[in-house]
Amino acid sequence: MKAQTVRDYLAVHTWVGILCGLVLYVAFYAGAFSMLEAEITRWTQPPAAVSRAISNDGDALAKVFLDANPDFTGRVRLRWPSADHTQPALAHMVRGQDAVWWQLGNDGQLHRMHSMPREDDTSGNFVDYLHRKGGLPIPLELAEPLIGLVSLAYALALVSGIVVLLPSLVKDLFYLRLGSNLKRMWLDVHNLLGVASLPFHLVIALSAAVFGLHDMVYLAQDKFVYQEGLRATVARDSVKPPQVARADWLPPSEIMRRVQEQAPGFAPLGLDYVMLPSGPVGLVGGVDERHFQRASRYGLAFVNLGSGEIYDRNYLPGASGYASTALLSSLFALHFGSYGGDTVRILYLLLGLSGALLFYTGNLLWIETRTQRARKPQDGQSMRRPRHVRVVSALTQGVCLGCAAALPATLALAHWFAPRVGDIDALHQGVYYTLFLACIAWAIWRGTERAAPGLLWFTAICNALVPVAAVLNPSPDGVLLGLTCLLLALFFGWLGWRQRAKVHPVGVAA
Repeated sequence: MKAQTVRDYLAVHTWVGILCGLVLYVAFYAGAFSMLEAEITRWTQPPAAVSRAISNDGDALAKVFLDANPDFTGRVRLRWPSADHTQPALAHMVRGQDAVWWQLGNDGQLHRMHSMPREDDTSGNFVDYLHRKGGLPIPLELAEPLIGLVSLAYALALVSGIVVLLPSLVKDLFYLRLGSNLKRMWLDVHNLLGVASLPFHLVIALSAAVFGLHDMVYLAQDKFVYQEGLRATVARDSVKPPQVARADWLPPSEIMRRVQEQAPGFAPLGLDYVMLPSGPVGLVGGVDERHFQRASRYGLAFVNLGSGEIYDRNYLPGASGYASTALLSSLFALHFGSYGGDTVRILYLLLGLSGALLFYTGNLLWIETRTQRARKPQDGQSMRRPRHVRVVSALTQGVCLGCAAALPATLALAHWFAPRVGDIDALHQGVYYTLFLACIAWAIWRGTERAAPGLLWFTAICNALVPVAAVLNPSPDGVLLGLTCLLLALFFGWLGWRQRAKVHPVGVAA
């Protein structure tokens, strides 16, 4: 390969990494924690204790609500008891309005659930949104297209990085030289992480681009591909729901039983009644982690409300359907790790953290290279870094350590204060961005060398808050989260300890 070709690809790889690396760092770090989304929500907001005044009969709950609202519009969702919710509940959802949740009292009357949190007001949802927005404090509908474009650039950086690495791939790939040469050390770590996890990163980059830019893709298809328009084409080609009179609907428990007979291994979580202009549609949502699932953590079965028969299996895990549906299901499952159970979730957690380290080391390589160019050739002493290098260095340290400190800190505080806070999302937003911006400001004000020790110890302490909270208030849902944060606390504490014996801070190019 010509030397100029390698230099061209190196330039592309470097500048794409610098421009996108910090956003991707936050996306990967929060994405790793999002693998524990359900446990985080239960740990900070434990399910309410079983109330003796509330009936556990889901069939009776659905019947009383539907009899009282025969002409309901929108969607009615019956949620069966699970690890997250100990008693059945029913939600009435209308587009543009907050869902209204109901339970059935032992007196046979509907009781509105005033303590039911909004779907976007949970700790797990905060972590997921932080991941999806790359930490950008802007609305999700604005952040997602930006993250889609960043993901495309990320895929370009992966390809260009492999091209740059090809000449030395065999010789240097498994070298890990942890010495005084910072640039050599971070290059070895960066190359090893990048090549070892390349398939994972390619899948994440391409699937994130699809998720972030899907509205633009659908709009283009609607205008230029489908003559009748995308929505009309999908409606025409979709399986038509059977029309069943309200009096002939089966009880929800019977529908659940018949779905399980037709799809062994599929565990139903709830039943939706969706009112469309053409008539009611029945949807059973559930999980089957043996197969790829259509949504982030679940699949769907379209059912005949009168017979319980699954008439459309396109969104059912493990079922064959349209090629486009199978492709989307694969992208969802591979991106969210919603297959293979806890083994895959833990693997994705580790890959997410190692991915964040990949972007961190990439920025460190750029900083170290620019620093070496500033050395005086006659005596080898360092000159003052150029301003743009100092800014990138401070942002790298502030953003990376700020995210690593603020995320566990806000989860620990939510665990302690959630019962006393009306809006837990406001708590998360306030705590996370206050600590995050404070770390960035500290790194810029003090400079990377003087700020590094304090930030590393602060990050270690923030991570240690989670295992301390988990020990003080034991819960099965806090075990894996507490163990993860304990290991991170030890890692950042070790880096902070190493700072004492070094003139140049660990992870910061002099």
